[in-house]
Amino acid sequence: MGLVYIALLLVGLVYAIISGALGWLADLGGGDVHVDMSGHLDAGHPHPVSGTIIATFITGFGAGGVIAHYVLKWSLLAGIGLACLSGLALAGIAFLVLDLIFAHTQAGSEFSLDQMAGTEAEVITAIPGSGGAGEVAYLVKGQRELAPARSVDGSSIRKGSAVVIEKVSGATVHVRAKA
Repeated sequence: MGLVYIALLLVGLVYAIISGALGWLADLGGGDVHVDMSGHLDAGHPHPVSGTIIATFITGFGAGGVIAHYVLKWSLLAGIGLACLSGLALAGIAFLVLDLIFAHTQAGSEFSLDQMAGTEAEVITAIPGSGGAGEVAYLVKGQRELAPARSVDGSSIRKGSAVVIEKVSGATVHVRAKA
């Protein structure tokens, strides 16, 4: 059984070296790609069952088995238990580290209009009273964005006025004049 542990440890290490040298092999030719309801692709986070995480589990399993078999001289069942625990622990740590790295390095310019409440904007097309629509411009993630706008209280708001986005309905923002 000791040779099986050594083989698994070596397979995991060789895979790690190859995937590190040739990054495109890291997830066996690809990773998860998610398309959300708006059609945006999201491939920015590792999946718990990816090539890298599986290889890390195999490496940890082999290392735990080698320690249990050759160093601690445990029985077969106890050795397999330690091998499983060490494989799961290493794979879990690898997943958390990769998720943390991807979360901090892969920022995008996408945003959700629902998160715009409280954002300041400027009226670029006057908003007429009685529920009429105008247009506002606002900054989000360093980009100027435009949206159709209505007054929350039905009052007219002139062009160039500063407003605050109160809520969003579909693509239309509902604003109030900034005090």
